[in-house]
Amino acid sequence: MYSSDVKKCAQQIVKEFFNEILIGEFRVPSQMEMESYLLESIDYAFDEYQTIKRIQRSHTQWGEERITEELEKQKRRYEKDFRSNMSIAAQNAVNEVENLVRSLKYTIKAWKLKNL
Repeated sequence: MYSSDVKKCAQQIVKEFFNEILIGEFRVPSQMEMESYLLESIDYAFDEYQTIKRIQRSHTQWGEERITEELEKQKRRYEKDFRSNMSIAAQNAVNEVENLVRSLKYTIKAWKLKNL
């Protein structure tokens, strides 16, 4: 999940810190830092209105209190799933940054051997 966001985020980090990578001072972001980067590009939107409408259509006999309880239950499940997916996406982004940096260093080394 979020694979295109992971790749875009990793590419942006490599572009942003290109100079640090070249001089060997780049540090791959931690899991938490990567989650912060990803949160800037991933839409976290729980649509309460649509969820309430879906619950009301599915359970026409339920009262307002029961619908509110179910809404909160679904919201908690959504947030739990989002956190779990975000953690996985952050680890994938860390791996992607490491791969891009490794590839960049290899390409630079090959260029130096060929041209210098």
